[in-house]
Amino acid sequence: MTGTGATPRPGDELYLSEQRFQAIYDSVNDGIMIQDMESGAMLDVNRRLCEWLGLTQQELLQRDLGDLSLGIWPYTREVAIDWAMKAIDGAPQTFEWLCPARGGQLVWLEVNMRRTPIGGVDRLLITATNITQRKRLEMEATARLKRAEAQNAVSLALAGVGPDHAAALKLIAHHLAVSLGDLCVLDLLGDDDLLHTEVINQVYVGGDAYLPEARSLTPTPAGILSPGRVLGTGQVAGTAEAIHLEQRTWQELRDYLDPAFHAYLEHFKVHSLLVVPMRTDGRVIGTITLAKGGGSRAYSVEDLATLQNLADRAALTLVNARLYAENLEQARALKLVNQELERRVEERTAELERANAKLQELAMQDGLTGVANRRMFDQVLDTEVRRGRRAGSWLAMLLADVDCFKKYNDRYGHLAGDACLQAVGRVMRELFRRGDDLPARYGGEEFAVIIPCASPDQAAFSAEMFRKAVEALAIPHEDSEAAEVVTISIGLAVAQVSPETSPGWFISRADESLYVSKANGRNRVTVAD
Repeated sequence: MTGTGATPRPGDELYLSEQRFQAIYDSVNDGIMIQDMESGAMLDVNRRLCEWLGLTQQELLQRDLGDLSLGIWPYTREVAIDWAMKAIDGAPQTFEWLCPARGGQLVWLEVNMRRTPIGGVDRLLITATNITQRKRLEMEATARLKRAEAQNAVSLALAGVGPDHAAALKLIAHHLAVSLGDLCVLDLLGDDDLLHTEVINQVYVGGDAYLPEARSLTPTPAGILSPGRVLGTGQVAGTAEAIHLEQRTWQELRDYLDPAFHAYLEHFKVHSLLVVPMRTDGRVIGTITLAKGGGSRAYSVEDLATLQNLADRAALTLVNARLYAENLEQARALKLVNQELERRVEERTAELERANAKLQELAMQDGLTGVANRRMFDQVLDTEVRRGRRAGSWLAMLLADVDCFKKYNDRYGHLAGDACLQAVGRVMRELFRRGDDLPARYGGEEFAVIIPCASPDQAAFSAEMFRKAVEALAIPHEDSEAAEVVTISIGLAVAQVSPETSPGWFISRADESLYVSKANGRNRVTVAD
């Protein structure tokens, strides 16, 4: 084995053993390289690796794994050196590597690097398994998904075109570059019968630095080799023929593209091209060119069919977008004629919205007293109980009744009775002004207040303040059994809400307490036990 020890002589047992070892070494299915750790020199390679890469043993001995790289990250010389250093430090490394073979085809290797003693000296042993077929199958499976993604993405882009076909072109080129390309160039035939490059889109990080600006490219007639187009024989725009060039070296593809794209082809090792015409109503309106490079798979017939389908759909959509833009101009003129009518409709709509808002407000408000009505009260009580169940918070509710109100109406009349209730409503609005408090008219001369997050002492204090404030109005009531002025009786229910607590519990307890207040002489607050 070359470079691993003293050279044995024919006839020696060591020589025969060496020959047997060499036969096995060359016949195994894995590729093998042995490298000197200090100098980095390649000491030996087996025949299998030479066959895969189309190189002689002598040619391979003059190279290392870095020299066999594709030259595009993560398959660069620098990455190979990094793997080797880790292996030399004693940590075996396993990774995938992409190598260009002599014929231009790409070979995928699963590489294992390890430090191992050979002939009494530590060497860097590199073994490789050819996984090219497996990678091709994986790439084809991925390609099927990518074709489906491209169909969906471009369809969505076309669906939202409207009059802005320039934005649609950018979206189409972006999705095609991501899903089918690496590079997408979209050209349109202008009114001057020249092909104009509208959009250039590519996916490689830093790749834009190798591309020209689309608008900087000179428009050219169909049939002439032009920027960003694979026109081949020059008949693409004239006869609507698609061109499919797969697995070529980038040097071979140079003749098909404008020199402005050569730097991109060389840097990213572009190996496969597609160009399809954009056709509608029997005419060509432009071309779409896709290019692939690096370790990506070559374009297939299925890719070509997918691209042609999308190109034709895009052509129809773009033509419709132009017609839409023309119709839009006519619509603008019509809109000017109808502008006054639209303004009136908007004003009327605003009036209706304000009226509806007012109706909504009235639907939740008592018309006489200005506080919430019973419907609003029921909704808020239910909401606060459910909130209290989640938080375990305190909740208070009071029911108040105007004492001897029927006698007040009989003595002073219903208009005076309404004014009395309005006065009570004003007191409630002034006292219960916190954001979560809800004063409401419960029905007739009965009022209710919901007081969230109030402790028993706080709730009792608020109820007593309410009672005193009504008494302080000093509205005469000669027929009252409680005082010479209008007063109220209050029943108060306070509890820390539990999962078993219901809105009906608060109403029932407050009502029972109100009954006790009335039975004990009125004009008082009773707190439920």
